[in-house]
Amino acid sequence: MKVSRYKTMELLKATHGKIFSCVFVKKDGSLRKMVARLGVAKNLKGGKNGAGANNALVTVYDMAANGYRMINLATLKTIKVAGVTYEVV
Repeated sequence: MKVSRYKTMELLKATHGKIFSCVFVKKDGSLRKMVARLGVAKNLKGGKNGAGANNALVTVYDMAANGYRMINLATLKTIKVAGVTYEVV
């Protein structure tokens, strides 16, 4: 199933904190597969959200690395939510 880049944030919010997976292009140009969640408050130590005013960056909790990571929605390739894989176009 294909989904527009603009609808990906709506898909992520619709997970309501449930686990999803995604594939995106990292800053160095390599592909990254990640299993993550939104809305995790565990291990927060204060500080600032690295996304700032950039709406293309989303802070998620990486389940494999047990830490917070950023996903750039502009480089997102696929996202799998509730067993359905979406190709981002």
